Amino acid sequence: MKSALHLQSKANKNDVKLFLMYILVFYSVWTFKELWLVQYIYPLGEVTSAFLNALIKISVWIVPVWLYIKWYLHSNPSNYLKMNINIKKGILWGIVLSLLLGLYFTFIVYILNEKAFNFKLSLGSYLNGILLVGITEEIVFRGLILQEFNKRLSFWKANIIAAFLFLIVHYPIWIYKGVFFDLWSHIYIILVGLIFGLVYKKTGSIWSVVILHSFHNFFVSMI
Repeated sequence: MKSALHLQSKANKNDVKLFLMYILVFYSVWTFKELWLVQYIYPLGEVTSAFLNALIKISVWIVPVWLYIKWYLHSNPSNYLKMNINIKKGILWGIVLSLLLGLYFTFIVYILNEKAFNFKLSLGSYLNGILLVGITEEIVFRGLILQEFNKRLSFWKANIIAAFLFLIVHYPIWIYKGVFFDLWSHIYIILVGLIFGLVYKKTGSIWSVVILHSFHNFFVSMI
């Protein structure tokens, strides 16, 4: 019995080490891309840079998670990430919450600020900042990171950690753009991460947060 418990404890420690290693490598690669590689991508032109950024993000964000779940966790990635669970519920709640969010931003922009949405966004903004952002970032942060921490911690502890990691992944691009010291941005991203985590838990479907995340960025991009 003691031997079995010892082996189980050792296996759990190895699981944690590998998971933390994944996080470290993921952040290192993404920081390298956002702070160094980006300077060689944007000069390639709007269309080329947009699709190249999309390819890189899929390669860095989705592919490793898919392989990690399939080959190390020995699970079906679609099932683990809740991509084929509560699909209708997830889509419904994603659309409803996105509409409410749209009403909020419409009120802020048109009523309070007396301005209008700017729909003239670049191809890169539409492709990477809106369409891809939901599926790529939610697969990593809610689909994998939140669930992995939730295996060992209570939901809210896991959600807070995932929200802080979600904040940190924005640091490289903020540093690159020179907006790192905007305190409100830090608070806002943490709050958004916590809300996304809660929606993911309540709906039991990744599609709720994928849709909500993409529409959130859509409205924010147009302000």
